[in-house]
Amino acid sequence: MAEPIKLAYFMAVKEGASYLGGLLVTDTSGIPLDFRYTEPITPTRLQGILYGKSLEPHLKEEVIQKTLLKELKAQPDLFIVGPAELAGGWSGDAKWPVLAVQKSQEPPLARVGEVFRAGARDLLIQLAEGAAPLRVMFAGSVEAAAQEQAVPKLLEAGYHMDLTEPLERVGAALQSLVVKGS
Repeated sequence: MAEPIKLAYFMAVKEGASYLGGLLVTDTSGIPLDFRYTEPITPTRLQGILYGKSLEPHLKEEVIQKTLLKELKAQPDLFIVGPAELAGGWSGDAKWPVLAVQKSQEPPLARVGEVFRAGARDLLIQLAEGAAPLRVMFAGSVEAAAQEQAVPKLLEAGYHMDLTEPLERVGAALQSLVVKGS
């Protein structure tokens, strides 16, 4: 029997002067298998000066992401980040295909399961009859072969769950940590 597909949803946010991150691993039904988070990290004024504009990417990718990945028990098949993280030129160090998913405003494709390549790193995947297709954007580091291998995993999971919703849960969980810590 094939190993169940695991999807990792990663988010790192800035709240006030602090940064924190969360990583949720789900099965293809959206059921949590593992959740890890960091406590808020507040850089010093000196670090802000020395790192300059590279401080935020360094904290999110080198400190938060790597810390959370080391702690994971369930190894994911796909590593999903927010579209803004990917658009910012994702350079994180994930061992799995890194991608973002978002609901599109495109007209439905001809049939459920159809995939349309909108660009070298962009796909539209029809997951439900009559609904707008899901937009999938891969990080620049994900080669075409890995993109093709990711599609059946996304299709399988997308038949059972809203692929964009778990990232919202990670954001809500992080927000609850910020409120709790206040």
